[in-house]
Amino acid sequence: MIVAFLLLLLLHNFLAVPLLVRWKKPWAYVAAALVLLAVFAAYVLLLSGIPGGPPPDGPGGPGGPGPIRPEVLMILLGALLLAANTGIVHWVQASRSAARIRELETEIERKDAASPSAGPQFLQLRSEGKVVRLDPDRIRYAEGMSEYIKIWRDDAPEPLVILERLKNLQEMLPPGRFMRVHRSYIINLARIREAGRDGVTLDDGTTLPVGDSYRPAFKDYLASSGR
Repeated sequence: MIVAFLLLLLLHNFLAVPLLVRWKKPWAYVAAALVLLAVFAAYVLLLSGIPGGPPPDGPGGPGGPGPIRPEVLMILLGALLLAANTGIVHWVQASRSAARIRELETEIERKDAASPSAGPQFLQLRSEGKVVRLDPDRIRYAEGMSEYIKIWRDDAPEPLVILERLKNLQEMLPPGRFMRVHRSYIINLARIREAGRDGVTLDDGTTLPVGDSYRPAFKDYLASSGR
């Protein structure tokens, strides 16, 4: 019987579910699911023997209602299995669709932020469920913290926290005006006050480290800019 349940589940997933999920044909799915359930019910009845003769004696006396027959219980369990499997498939499909929508929204925001415009190129960043327009010129530096970024600005005492990777922010920023000097830091090159061998000091007095792997590119920038 366990094999019959597994076969019912596999046929449901590979024959009926695609009609609902891939081809968007709910009526065809209902028909296919009913056919599978009917075949399963016929198998269960044949396996247990088609019931016949007088009904069993139940608690109410001879001919009274008896317990649910095992074959009927098996058929009900099969129907419940199909219903539960359909619900799980719907939940997985809805989760994937929501994740894809979020990816598309993020990609559109990145393209909008990177596209050239006649005026200032504002960044559109999502913070605490809101879209914030940010002028790159007001950014002093950005600090990456795993999946989060703290963006320190001129016009706010507290950093703007966004759910993003530092690499993705680096791609959004105007090229040639910002540089990654450490795995955790991106600086606004216009804010450099002085630079040493292992660190850089910004115009607000903040000192940040320069990573070993980023030092050659940073030195090349300093040499080309005459700093």
